[in-house]
Amino acid sequence: MQQQQRFIVALVASAAVLILWNVVFPPVKPQQQNANANANNQAVEQSSPRPTSQSTAGTAPTPARTGQSPSQSPAPFSAPTPDSVQQRKIRVTTPLYEVTFDTRGAVATSWIVNKVKRSDGTWRELYSAGSTKNSPKRLELILTPPAGVAAEQLFRPFQVVTGDATADNFLATRNFKVSGANSESGDVTIDVPTGSRQIEFTVHDDATGLDANKRLTFFADRYIAEIELKLTRNNQPVPKAQLAIGPNIGDQGIDHYTFYSFAPEGIAVLNGQVRRVNAVEVHSDRQSTGTINWILEGIGIKSVVNKPPDREPIDGTVQWAGVDDTYFGMIAVPSKPTTGLEYRTTSYQVQTNGKTEQRFLITGLVPVPTDGSKTEIYTGPKDHRILKAASEDIAKAGSQVDLGEAINFGFLGSMRRFLAVPILFAIDRLQRVTGSYGVAIILFTIFIYSLFFPLKWQSSRKMKKAQKYAPRMKELQEKLKSMKSTDPKMKELQMEQLRLMKEANPLGGCLPLLIQMPFLFALYSAITISIDFRQATFLWIPDLSGPEPYIFGFIRILPLLFASSMIILQLMTPAPSADPMQRKMMAVGMPLMMLYILWSAPAGLLIYWLVGNIVGFLQQFIINRMTKSEDEGPPPDAKGAKKKPPPKKLSPAEA
Repeated sequence: MQQQQRFIVALVASAAVLILWNVVFPPVKPQQQNANANANNQAVEQSSPRPTSQSTAGTAPTPARTGQSPSQSPAPFSAPTPDSVQQRKIRVTTPLYEVTFDTRGAVATSWIVNKVKRSDGTWRELYSAGSTKNSPKRLELILTPPAGVAAEQLFRPFQVVTGDATADNFLATRNFKVSGANSESGDVTIDVPTGSRQIEFTVHDDATGLDANKRLTFFADRYIAEIELKLTRNNQPVPKAQLAIGPNIGDQGIDHYTFYSFAPEGIAVLNGQVRRVNAVEVHSDRQSTGTINWILEGIGIKSVVNKPPDREPIDGTVQWAGVDDTYFGMIAVPSKPTTGLEYRTTSYQVQTNGKTEQRFLITGLVPVPTDGSKTEIYTGPKDHRILKAASEDIAKAGSQVDLGEAINFGFLGSMRRFLAVPILFAIDRLQRVTGSYGVAIILFTIFIYSLFFPLKWQSSRKMKKAQKYAPRMKELQEKLKSMKSTDPKMKELQMEQLRLMKEANPLGGCLPLLIQMPFLFALYSAITISIDFRQATFLWIPDLSGPEPYIFGFIRILPLLFASSMIILQLMTPAPSADPMQRKMMAVGMPLMMLYILWSAPAGLLIYWLVGNIVGFLQQFIINRMTKSEDEGPPPDAKGAKKKPPPKKLSPAEA
């Protein structure tokens, strides 16, 4: 009875920890990507001053955009002259993507990814996660300013920030002249079917002596673009400049993020180490120092390190930095390592189901050279094959980087990365044979579980022995508790206890699960790092990389089938406890908890686990049949030893 009570307490405690974790660390609910879907968006919640630059040249800038105090800022510029250059839209199209620039600030306003090359060399069209079968939507990576947030209150990709308020206002609001376009006026489209093409944005102001030149090179066969920035004041190089990446680069068709699909965040390699920057951390007025330090700060052991809200200066030497989500990102790789990286956020409020919800936009300000040196810009899918090829292309330009580190492998990332790549290779080869990633996952699952069948056999035998010997082990424990240390029988009973533990170690039954868990984690990583899984269909499932769609508005079949199969498998698998009530509670409690955790898991992961349970059920049925004779054997006697046959009597001749 005490064991049942302990188990109930443990189960309730586990559920409480899981629920408490979601309460204390709730998943960040990001902004609504479709501005038209939230007509009731509220005004921006401005916890720190925001830029108020308008389209006119005489607008007074705010120092908050520069991130420097007046004492740190360079000598102020004189008032710029009025703008006389026509505003234009420049659209560049390649086979891989389409990008649109606004000459006001020479910034990107749209970046649409068209297609991607599969591992087998064929091409596949890419669509937004907000698409349906009958209504496909293009995959837009650049945010449309949400309702309630003026465009002038946001950074835009490729916007230049120098640290001087007047200069930054000039660079953000002035129209640049364009060279390399097909015409000298009006909106134009530049096609890049093969090779590469350059366009150049320039601006000059007589009153301030400021000259800015952005030369961009686009390639037809890669997701990399190059930007060369020249920035001078009175013919002297401006010592510092940052290039804006963001806000919220990623699939703009996603309107809800979960544990399995994270919201856009900052990503950088600093001093050779990967760092991920969450928008909530940037918005906070206290510096993020890690989970352990956060706990110590909460109980008063360590002091809280304060910082300006909505700003996060990042210390360290920057190899590359950017903003990304689960599958896509924009990364800037300077020509040489530099310092001065910073992330900014803009907070705003929306009304969702009658409730006010705060959301955040995150932008990276990446330090770049101002002498015309090349900065490589990768904008596209975070597929390990494509990122590897992009890293090799960037290495030819002189920067040794590993863009594959942009993939968020999560907990035990090194192990997951080590296993995920060969797993993807195997599933990819199976897909080429079967023509379906769903079937490939099923065949891969059968192979993995068959590979571990000998371990499952041995562990099942151990568990059955542990179950058979459980009464005797309990008896020995009670006897040892009541004995004195001087009792001569204590040593004998202890030796018997050790022998039983050696013959039937209950921990051996966990071995197959422990060995299979890394493969499970690695498969989840493989699903999220391969663009091939994204929107791959199987039966009624439209996307193996996302959760199964609801049926009748509230039911998902795969999680329910998984939980049911797990209950059956738990009941069939031998357990070390001889208490049938405890076994049934464990067989039901654990699957229900897993059902809660995996309700929104990627469908491909649930297929792997469901098929694994079915294969495990068949394997356990075979094992139970083949070890039936061992079940019928006698348990150990009171002395803990197996009954021995009587000694053979010797005949008179043998005597």
